[in-house]
Amino acid sequence: MAITINSTRENDNDQTVFFSIDYEGAKSWHGDIPKDADPQEFLDAKEDTLKVEILRKQYPSADVSQLEDKTALESFEAWIANGAKNAEITETITTPAQPAVDAVMGERQVVVSSEEESEVSTTEIVEVDGKFVEKTVTETVTKTVSTPQVVTHKLYNDAGEEIGEHEVPLMESYEITPAVESVEEKSETVIVRPESVVEKVAWKDTAE
Repeated sequence: MAITINSTRENDNDQTVFFSIDYEGAKSWHGDIPKDADPQEFLDAKEDTLKVEILRKQYPSADVSQLEDKTALESFEAWIANGAKNAEITETITTPAQPAVDAVMGERQVVVSSEEESEVSTTEIVEVDGKFVEKTVTETVTKTVSTPQVVTHKLYNDAGEEIGEHEVPLMESYEITPAVESVEEKSETVIVRPESVVEKVAWKDTAE
C-alpha cells in the first residue's frame, strides 16, 4: 500500500492525519481531513492528488499543461520526463497603422519685442552725520516691450478725398499642431518568458 497512516489527531472541526506515502521514496506528511472520514479510505482515494501536490512542492515554479487524455499526475510526470522545462512564452505586439495628419495652422498679429530704457526715481531716507536725509535716487532700468505690428493705409471718404490714415493689423500664420507622418501597421513578437529548466527541490518530511 502506497499510503500508511502513522497517527491521527482529533481537532474541533476535523482531524489531522500523519501518514507516509511511497512515491519516489518514502515521504512523511500530514493533512487535515473531515472529522467523520476514515483516514485510510480518504487518503487512498486522493493518492494521485497527493502525488501531484508532492511534485508541486518539489517543483514550485513548474508550469505544467494538462495533456489530452492524461490525468494531472500523468501530465506532471510527462513534464518531468521531458526535462522539467517551462515552455517559452511569446507575445505579439501590434502597433496599428496611423494615417498622415496635416498640420493645423492659425493666424495671429505680428508682435515685435524690443528693449526700452527708462529712468525710475525712488525716494529713500538715509542717516548722514547723525541727520536723517531724504534723498532721491534715479536709476536706469531696461524692460522688454511687445509692440503689435500694423500696416498703415490712407483713409478716404465717400467722395474719394483723403481724410487720414487707417491701421490694419499685420498678420502672420503659425503652426498650432505639427503635421504627423503616416505609419504602417507593425507587428513584433517578443519573448515574455524564455524556456527554462525548473530545478527540483529536496522533499522535507513533516512530523507529528
